[in-house]
Amino acid sequence: MRDPRLFSYDLDAGTEEHYVDAALYDFEYRRRRADVNHYRRLAKNHAGKGPERRILELGCGSGRVLAPLVRDGHQVVGVDLSAAMLARAAARIARLSATRRARAVLVRADMRRYAFSLPFSLIFCPFNAFQHLYTRTDVEAFLACAAAHLAPDGRLAFDVLNPDLAWLTRDPNKRWARTRFHHPETGEFLEYSTNQTYDPVSQIVYVRIYYQSLDGAADGRRDTKSKRTHVVRLAHRQFFPSELEALLAANGFQIDERWGGFDEQPFRGESESQVLVCSPSRR
Repeated sequence: MRDPRLFSYDLDAGTEEHYVDAALYDFEYRRRRADVNHYRRLAKNHAGKGPERRILELGCGSGRVLAPLVRDGHQVVGVDLSAAMLARAAARIARLSATRRARAVLVRADMRRYAFSLPFSLIFCPFNAFQHLYTRTDVEAFLACAAAHLAPDGRLAFDVLNPDLAWLTRDPNKRWARTRFHHPETGEFLEYSTNQTYDPVSQIVYVRIYYQSLDGAADGRRDTKSKRTHVVRLAHRQFFPSELEALLAANGFQIDERWGGFDEQPFRGESESQVLVCSPSRR
């Protein structure tokens, strides 16, 4: 019998905390470029021309994907719930030329509930943001809203992790992926590590990210007198491939393309990600 204490996590915290420190977020994912290039290729191939080149990015975060799309000439509306991430995205857009800035709009809204007057030729939901849809009701609301905002022949594109049971069921009491670095703004010397607890009933993994301060440590060793550790929580719903296909079909979408990575290699059981392009079903 599972220990109920392991699963008494706050989904609001798991949805919000990872996105509070936007500078640290950008620093940690600064080398992540493959997904950016993938969505740029999709936009080039599917977004249309002229005034019809409208893209909606759901979960736009710090503008990591949005800004390159704007630079490529697309009109992009970015939606996110995190005020800190939207502020970071606004700062990124502010560094562009006036012509490019005019093509970007940032809106604080829930990706399950929003309303725009013009349709979009593409709707993107990158970097596992879809995994913050924790229930079937969440998924249905997201897909209904997306369908209502797609232009004729429009496409919905998103990516999620392919569930890895070996990773999901690792010992939740151990720390993994230890890395040392200096905070990009404060300069504080930190050690990063993670662990997680997986609830197979809800299919939600509750990740804990530990930032242990090493300031004051001698010769780079942890100061054993200091126990100052900041814990950031992140919750992600896991979507198994056949389950995801069924959820999309039940809500009026068909999968046009499904790849196992952002270089568009075939999807396999061992693939790290599920990278999808979908369209409303033609019935």
